[in-house]
Amino acid sequence: MKPRRIAVPLDLLALAFATQMFAAPPSPAAEPGSAYLGRPIYSDPSNGLQLPPTCNVEPTWRSRISGTEMEIWVLSCDSTARVWLLTRQIVEMLNAHEARLRFQVVDERVLPGETAGESLSVQCAGGNDASGIVVYGARWRSSGHELHLAGARGALRADVTRRRLNDAELNGLDCVRFPDREAMMRKLQQPERPNR
Repeated sequence: MKPRRIAVPLDLLALAFATQMFAAPPSPAAEPGSAYLGRPIYSDPSNGLQLPPTCNVEPTWRSRISGTEMEIWVLSCDSTARVWLLTRQIVEMLNAHEARLRFQVVDERVLPGETAGESLSVQCAGGNDASGIVVYGARWRSSGHELHLAGARGALRADVTRRRLNDAELNGLDCVRFPDREAMMRKLQQPERPNR
């Protein structure tokens, strides 16, 4: 009788251990905030930016990080706002002024409830004109043809060395949006409609 009582719990322990050992680890792409991590994105003059089908980015939602081959973008993918930190490299020079580019997403943050280009903006600079900064939960105040940051819930800053996005202080940030320029750039992005 005693050996039988001991055997049942040992069998249950062995089964639990085997289940743990052979369970697949969660995929990084399945974790929140990493759906596009590592994804390459190509751009060339004839086809433009080859974004994933559900993603949208406007010119004023992109910012180059000065002194680096990196950029920070604010996007809307599947109607959810995201921030991407990307590396940029030239794949092929087509002529003296045009090139085929390859971007790769090296870090990503998903910010549900934010609106790309509005409450989530890359149009910011830190002390000494530092770039690679995004504000979220932003509120704006009008000043002539400009919108100045009135407040925000937080900020992200690109850490170029570690190739990641870090939380940042709001102190010392200068964020200015230009609605007329945003509208003009948006209009230029629209495909031309043929005359009927």
